[in-house]
Amino acid sequence: MKGASVGIIIALVALSMAVGGALGTIAAGNGAQATSTVTQSASSTGTNTTGPFILTLVITTNNLYNSTVGTQPAYFVLGPNGLQSSANIAIPAHRLIEVVIMNFDEGNATLNGAQYANVTGTTNNTMSFYNNDAMNATQGPNGIVLRGAQTVTSLSPEYVSHTFTIPSLGINIPVAAESTEVAYFTTGAPGSYLWLCASQCGSGPDGIAGAMASPGWMTGMITVS
Repeated sequence: MKGASVGIIIALVALSMAVGGALGTIAAGNGAQATSTVTQSASSTGTNTTGPFILTLVITTNNLYNSTVGTQPAYFVLGPNGLQSSANIAIPAHRLIEVVIMNFDEGNATLNGAQYANVTGTTNNTMSFYNNDAMNATQGPNGIVLRGAQTVTSLSPEYVSHTFTIPSLGINIPVAAESTEVAYFTTGAPGSYLWLCASQCGSGPDGIAGAMASPGWMTGMITVS
């Protein structure tokens, strides 16, 4: 099992780098399909100095919160050494950030407000959206070719599983079930900012306890430095 876990982590890192590299050649309007040849990024996740700083987040669900609550969803930061806590996410100041969110959650959740289905605070208030229904691939003369990526400004609320929201920066990225989202934003001066999920995906009668209220699960801090 240890070898399998290492293999999964290596595959996730490779997927993150491939998705990030592909976006450099994708050009599509809102809701339009795009075709791209995937090229591997020359830089490791989160460590490049010449291009965007790549922040890769992974949402998993089989995380034991406690014996009473049971399992809960959680965000993790994916780096060269595997999955790490999202309680304090460090990103550089005055830098273009590429956010890659890979969601393994199969279900959706009620949003705290309809506005959280919209993409805000990112470059052009858009994100690239990938899921198994829309995306397929073929082998081309220069490598694997992806079809089905969409550039969107929002998702239908009933499809949203989680969000990655930084309220004080006006950033909101809705995340559909079993999908990957990629968006860009530029940081300003150093500071610390709360991030959270704006869907009711925790425990308790209103879904806002447990993971929703615990750093490193569905909330935490962004440290810009």
